[in-house]
Amino acid sequence: DGTFTFLARCAPGAPIRFGDARLELAQVPSAHFDMLVIDAFSSDSIPVHLMTREAFAVYKRALTPDGLLLVHISNRYIELEPVIGALARTSGMQARLRADLEGGNPGRSPSVWVALSADPATLSRLEAASPPGAWEPLPPPAGRAWSDDFASILPFLRWEKVLGRGS
Repeated sequence: DGTFTFLARCAPGAPIRFGDARLELAQVPSAHFDMLVIDAFSSDSIPVHLMTREAFAVYKRALTPDGLLLVHISNRYIELEPVIGALARTSGMQARLRADLEGGNPGRSPSVWVALSADPATLSRLEAASPPGAWEPLPPPAGRAWSDDFASILPFLRWEKVLGRGS
């Protein structure tokens, strides 16, 4: 019927906190989570404040030392891989990319995720538990990581898509 039922069926007792994720995470004790999933991208908008050095410092503080951060970066118009690469480098985390590019099928859109951890063994375990080749290194990072004081999507625009010249 289109109703979101995942939590009710899979984790009915899960606590739910409403508010900006970055502000809420700043309130939790250090090393509180084994995994964080950042999936705040809807449509083609980018919540830039969730993609900055300061935001990644909050995520890293909230994760256990071997914790896993998963970030959904699917976007038709902006190439976010270099942005995440710069954030990984700045925050002292290793990163792997997984792209499900089956979006060419009717009704499906590509799905692109980045897994990050300060512990390389965590990413090794993730890769070992996944099909061969599912996770790959990120492309080269951007020169400058986004911060709360500076972020620009212009260098990362997929101009062919913006101008309607790409599929």
